[in-house]
Amino acid sequence: MLEDLSISGVGDFKGSKEMEPALTTIHFPAEEIGGLAGREMCGLIAQSEGLKTIGQLVRRKCQISLAERATCLPIRRLRRSEQ
Repeated sequence: MLEDLSISGVGDFKGSKEMEPALTTIHFPAEEIGGLAGREMCGLIAQSEGLKTIGQLVRRKCQISLAERATCLPIRRLRRSEQ
């Protein structure tokens, strides 16, 4: 049923709040992610061996958050018949 549907976006762009209904989105720190990527690249370039490692996967953790708005239904407990 349509009333059981939640919709969310990624990025929490500026228009998310102004949409009708307001869009629930996942906010991620783009500036922080860009800074981490830039520092990682500069570090690789500065190392004599660094250029050999370009293209390898590097993982870093960043804090993300949910901007809960009108397109997100509250979590409800599943009835036994839905399990």
